[in-house]
Amino acid sequence: MIWRAVAICILILSATIQVQAQSRAELALKVERLEREMIALENRLRGGAVARPAAGAQGSLDDRALLADLAAKIGTVERQMRTMTGRMEEIEHQQRKLDEAMGLLRKELQLQQQEAADYRANQEVARQDSASSQPVDTAPAATPAVEVPTEPEIALPEGEPSGQYQYAFGFIQKNDLDSGFTAMDMFLKAHPDDALAGNAKFWLGRIHLLKGRLPQAAQQLLALIEEHPNHAKRADALLDLSDVLIGLGSKPDACNALAEFRRSADDASDRLKARAERTAKEAGCTN
Repeated sequence: MIWRAVAICILILSATIQVQAQSRAELALKVERLEREMIALENRLRGGAVARPAAGAQGSLDDRALLADLAAKIGTVERQMRTMTGRMEEIEHQQRKLDEAMGLLRKELQLQQQEAADYRANQEVARQDSASSQPVDTAPAATPAVEVPTEPEIALPEGEPSGQYQYAFGFIQKNDLDSGFTAMDMFLKAHPDDALAGNAKFWLGRIHLLKGRLPQAAQQLLALIEEHPNHAKRADALLDLSDVLIGLGSKPDACNALAEFRRSADDASDRLKARAERTAKEAGCTN
């Protein structure tokens, strides 16, 4: 499908550059061969003018026509090389943008891992401080220590995956997106093959989008679209992905995502279809 190009764009661009470079080299060899033929023909014409002055005019005219044809072919190949050079520069520019986006994604993931580690460390310190603040002397005259309230630790409850998913989704329902993201990420890592894994990917992508983390949002939404083609949230994910791509400055890819939405969302709600029309206008889609 067309939208799949977004998911593997880096590999496609790399392969395209290699193909374009190979084609450019072939054109250069073709120009070189035509130029050699043209030089040989010019030498032949000059030699024929001196050595065979009595030869028929028809042969000379044929040679000159061939020389003109070779010159036209060389001009055509050179124009093709210029066009290909411009295309390669455009592709290399797009690849640089994608490399920058992937670099940002790696940094963001590292930051999230560090934040999670810091959070767990802070929770452990808080528990230790709370334990050490309990009074040792239980005599009636002793003043009980005041325990400082701490943030509740986010941990998936024991039990079935469905209950753990509802625990994570409860934070999102309360609009506690940070806690919801942490719990939903824990659920997905614990149950990557569960029936609710697609839902988890959707909500992780949606929270990334709401937080302005566009490369990470694209990664999660594409995972849902690619790995769960029949998921109930696939139509919503395609619309979210089109918003992400517009935010990343890739309106043509956003139009491809919207085209895929139209092809596969016959049963989509009127609300989603109206949103798709508004997004298509914003992206300037013509398809």
